[in-house]
Amino acid sequence: MKILKYWTPPVFYMVLIFAVSAMEQPPLPMPKFEWLTIDKLYHFVEFGILSVLLAIAFVNVPPKWLPTGWIWVTAALISILYGASDELHQMFVPGRFATLADWVFDVFGAVAGVVGVYFYYRKKQS
Repeated sequence: MKILKYWTPPVFYMVLIFAVSAMEQPPLPMPKFEWLTIDKLYHFVEFGILSVLLAIAFVNVPPKWLPTGWIWVTAALISILYGASDELHQMFVPGRFATLADWVFDVFGAVAGVVGVYFYYRKKQS
């Protein structure tokens, strides 16, 4: 089924993000929390991947209620809001905390991922 093929990866990935965020000590080395550390790259890549998976799902199985041009905005917006919910979730996990800087890099990654997929599909169509 086409819907399962394209929507399973982003849903699974969102569950994975939630599971890793629920860990007191994530499996990746975490340096000091400052504006420009490897931690910000993790956030950028993590939400860039999520937005790519969502954009691919929306392109291949678009909801009938969503105008075609809005699939890109919707994919980015879902990723951005999921990033915000991830930061809120971490406020309740012992040993973890939420930061605005982390969410900012979630937003950058989400937008970059959607823009990349947009240009890929635009080039593929021409």
